[in-house]
Amino acid sequence: MVAEGRDAVRFLHSQLTSDVQGLGPEESQPTALLDRGGRLQAFGFLYRRTDRVEILLPTEIAAATVRRLADNVISDDVTLTIVDTPRLHLALGAEAVRRVAEDGDESRFPIAIYGSRGFVTWGDGDLDLPIIGGDQLEPRRVLTGLPRWGDEVTEGVLIHETALIDTAVSKDKGCYLGQETVAKVMSGRGAARAPMLLEVISGDPIGSELVGKYFASDVAKKSGTVLSSTRWEDRDFLQAMLVRELRVQDREIECRFEDGPKLTVRVHSLPFLSSPQLEAWARRIELQAVKEFAADREEEAIELYERAIAVCPSYADAYEALGVILGRHGRYEEAIELMQRLLEVDPLSVMAHTNLSLYYNQQGRIEDAEREAAEAMRAKMRCERDEKELAEAAQDQTASAIADRERRAAMFRQVLDLDPDDALGNFGLGELLVEEGRFAEAITHLERALMADPRYSAALLALGRAHEGAEDLSSARETYRRGVDVAAARGDLATANKMQERLAVLDAATTLE
Repeated sequence: MVAEGRDAVRFLHSQLTSDVQGLGPEESQPTALLDRGGRLQAFGFLYRRTDRVEILLPTEIAAATVRRLADNVISDDVTLTIVDTPRLHLALGAEAVRRVAEDGDESRFPIAIYGSRGFVTWGDGDLDLPIIGGDQLEPRRVLTGLPRWGDEVTEGVLIHETALIDTAVSKDKGCYLGQETVAKVMSGRGAARAPMLLEVISGDPIGSELVGKYFASDVAKKSGTVLSSTRWEDRDFLQAMLVRELRVQDREIECRFEDGPKLTVRVHSLPFLSSPQLEAWARRIELQAVKEFAADREEEAIELYERAIAVCPSYADAYEALGVILGRHGRYEEAIELMQRLLEVDPLSVMAHTNLSLYYNQQGRIEDAEREAAEAMRAKMRCERDEKELAEAAQDQTASAIADRERRAAMFRQVLDLDPDDALGNFGLGELLVEEGRFAEAITHLERALMADPRYSAALLALGRAHEGAEDLSSARETYRRGVDVAAARGDLATANKMQERLAVLDAATTLE
């Protein structure tokens, strides 16, 4: 689908779940269309070009989606059309990202999908890129939570019951269709059931025969229903609709299928595979380049540094390293261009000015070299001044935090003077004492808070931290285990996940010992 016209971006921003207006030109994002009750009508990937917006949609819902959107066009300058394309091709990986960044082909649609980045294109041209087979895409689809229309999702499903709630919905934008329902569920206990990934850690071999079947656990007779299964890196996974009480990261549960296997699984949030952050991706490519350079394979290193820059144009380290290599080979004009691009990324780069001075000097451009040397000195002085100001700001922030903590402690003590058993007062003071490292006092107040309210999940988290601080790891584990059950039963999944994470850290530390 293509949306054109003066109001296209503003109109789609008001209709779709993603932040269309916040998307820069030549960027893409997953998006969805809901009804006013927060139920899914369509989903796809949106790409904002300089003169239009394109949306990739499942073929079977494209016409209906255009009709629904067109029905809401009142006085907007928007034209919505369906564009038939030849067969689509998907290219993923760093080289694909470099291609789409450099050649500007109108038939390429940048996309982050299947735990990677690349582009979708149409036509019969030879991409000259490695072929990704369906046997690789299906496991990635399952592990990223990307649903198939007509299979895992259909029209009318609440978006909270899909992984799209975390990938296609902006938490910051204003009103859109279904926004009130989405906000209400997200600010409450969350969906009663939602998809999670289950890693099989013991039990009989699994396969597609479990898809569509429900299983029981110690929590509920119908704890979940299997949506799909796959194998990834010699591990078996199930994607399943799971009840709220079990949706705790890294929690281990026993799944009992009627007339089927018993499996012990570890719960993972979706997506299990995430599209790489651009800077982290560029850093990994840079590490490969360093290895090539160390092995005297400089041409290979140059290619990798160029790829790192294409993946993340703001990654300063790659410009510096590549400029140094080019300068060593006397390719000064290319090196100078790189340093000028680095200054666009980091105007305070001392190394950019220093290298420019060196390269100009090698070319006999003495006046330019002296100018850049002076700029390098000024940049160094600005950096030192900025570092000093940051240090002073950090000191001010620390002093302010101490004063705020003392103010809140005094407030909680006033509450406890009136009622020594007040749950909120004991929790608040206990949490502050944990921050100050006064763990024995903190334990006393937090235990009193839990005597008043045994289901106070935040107090259980703070008590576990207090036991850790007091180096009573046995009590910390016991508290966290109890806390996970309490918080999950209440639907306080954020707190439950934090306690499960601390349990994992403590277990890892024990293993290392």
